[in-house]
Amino acid sequence: MNTKITDNSSQKESLHNAVGNLRACLHEKLDKLSSTQLNSVWQLVESLENQNSPIEIETPITNEEIDRIVESYRQQNKLLPIGLAKGEFVVPDDFNDPLPDEILDLFEPQ
Repeated sequence: MNTKITDNSSQKESLHNAVGNLRACLHEKLDKLSSTQLNSVWQLVESLENQNSPIEIETPITNEEIDRIVESYRQQNKLLPIGLAKGEFVVPDDFNDPLPDEILDLFEPQ
């Protein structure tokens, strides 16, 4: 069931309460994010501000669902252990040899 958020007075009080709860939950979640993640959140908020159409909500998101989303995001962005590609690449014997002049010129044109 889709519900559109409108400005009619019968929904204002419940919307006000929901916003208060959402602010508290978001504040707690935002405190745990890195600066890169906070930047992504900021970009999302700015894009939502620029939307002119009403927001459609299929079902409200619970705190538990937010926790699962945050945990999933953290799992996807975990640092991977060293050595996952072991054996998939062999370093050539000439790896540390000086580069040819034509390649060096690409980095430092004269």
